[in-house]
Amino acid sequence: MRALQICLLIFFARHSSGSGRNGCDHACLNSPSDQHRDRYNRQPNIIYIMSDDMGWNDVGFKNPKVKTPNIDSFKKKGIELTQSYMQPVCSASRASFVTGKYPSNNAVQLLVILEESLSCLPIEQKTIFEYMKEEGYVTKFVGKWHLGYCNTTCRPGSRGVDEFRGIYTGSAHYFNWTEYGVLQRRINNRPTTENIGTHMTTQDARDTREMILAHKDNPKPLFMWVSPTAPHDPLQVTDAMFNVHHEFLNATVNKTKSRRTYLGLVSAFDDLLGDTLAAIKEAGLDKNTVVIFSSDNGGASQSSANAGYQYYANNYPLRNGKLTFMDGGVRVPTVYYDPRLKSSTRGTERDFLIHVTDWLPTFVHLAKQGRRSSNFKIEGLDGVSQLANLGSNYNCPEQRKYNRREEMLVGLTDNKIKYRNPPKCATEDAAFRWRDYKLIHGYQYYIVDPDTLDTEWSKPEESPELPDITGDNCHRMVNGERVVRCLFNVIDDPRETKNLYDEHPALVARLLRKIQEAKWESVKPIYRPDIGKTNYTVKQWGNYLVPQENYCDPLVDSPLIGADPSCY
Repeated sequence: MRALQICLLIFFARHSSGSGRNGCDHACLNSPSDQHRDRYNRQPNIIYIMSDDMGWNDVGFKNPKVKTPNIDSFKKKGIELTQSYMQPVCSASRASFVTGKYPSNNAVQLLVILEESLSCLPIEQKTIFEYMKEEGYVTKFVGKWHLGYCNTTCRPGSRGVDEFRGIYTGSAHYFNWTEYGVLQRRINNRPTTENIGTHMTTQDARDTREMILAHKDNPKPLFMWVSPTAPHDPLQVTDAMFNVHHEFLNATVNKTKSRRTYLGLVSAFDDLLGDTLAAIKEAGLDKNTVVIFSSDNGGASQSSANAGYQYYANNYPLRNGKLTFMDGGVRVPTVYYDPRLKSSTRGTERDFLIHVTDWLPTFVHLAKQGRRSSNFKIEGLDGVSQLANLGSNYNCPEQRKYNRREEMLVGLTDNKIKYRNPPKCATEDAAFRWRDYKLIHGYQYYIVDPDTLDTEWSKPEESPELPDITGDNCHRMVNGERVVRCLFNVIDDPRETKNLYDEHPALVARLLRKIQEAKWESVKPIYRPDIGKTNYTVKQWGNYLVPQENYCDPLVDSPLIGADPSCY
């Protein structure tokens, strides 16, 4: 009782003269739960909006020549997370998001799952949708799955998704919704041609709006993942998208025309985000809906052309892009918004380290409204709840102690897979972040090619006046083979120009031990050679070819088993 009286006296003293020191309004705060609790004790709706291959420099709040008014306005209302990391390719990022595990621990650590692949996210893996359903949520998903669909058990409806509209594959023609002549768009598990001819991002926006408005009077909270393919290739836009605010890019020169087309896809995504926020408000859900925006990986920049990707995204001044462990490939623009944030918090930036695996435990923690904040953890996950770092009391010394990351496995994979098919280990290429430092150690084929160095800091076509950036190419010769050995202080040197590998052997050894520990924990990759495009599309649906229902056995083709001991 005495302690409570003292606490109340301090509280009223603080509030009679303004907020506490360090921006902490609750002198007695020993848990971050209060700031995440709705006044009516409702669980928040949570909507995660993920773009596809959007570059670091492809949003207006980083590149004012790019017109993304909705993203920019959203950033002013929320918190920009400046040290937000994903995986270098689509499937790996998505698998990490839905499982809360590093790809080396969920078996999706190699490149992407192709439409004709016998692989899918192992069915033993519990997904974020299943976790959220256990918390009482209705689960919905719009857009790109890309986690395998060779069996009905691999598809969204079998992985905890109540309602799905989108494609199973990594991309499709934006207007006829096909890939290699196969119709890809689905409503739940049924092929659909409804509104075919509409730009797919526009259709994704319409579906998102309809699904949000349909939830208007539902007493249950909503968890929704919105994941359109924009601005991933193919470079296909409407005339209106092409002409949105980017007239400064010459439409008669192929390179600048392609950049302008790509930015048209960025504008389409920006419209989708704006439409989603408007739908949330129209449905009356705006007072209790948390929204997050990010990209699934870095943009496919010019250096990504070695792998056959379009290269009109831009990550300047970050180094390199999609497929690599350089920050241009794995560090992405990210904004977190909660309507309960104080006005003084809106539009701010935070530099705590956050990994894509962290969103699952963070959302579950948010669903619990911050309860058990000081020791919240989900066993078996690599992600940690970042909820304590996402509220308005971020500067409270008491609050900053919760689950603050100091390290993460950036990646563990094999980027020379095309020359080692099928792979055995997927542990040849690794990157690890510890505090301010990041080690890249392996072969990393797509950044080893000596011819790519000049494009690793490619400038956007609209800004030739930007300064050129150069740096150590990280190449070493070991036993006659070219390898990569990089150590960067990514805080002091965010452009990753100065290689500290030879200057800090003790630190390198420490981080290599961390990588070795990750290898011990890793599982065998699910990657299998594909069965050929003619073998998975024998089913006819009207005038269209559609995939077979079941052409793999997940228990055989995509098992979750430990890595071979020789990989350690």
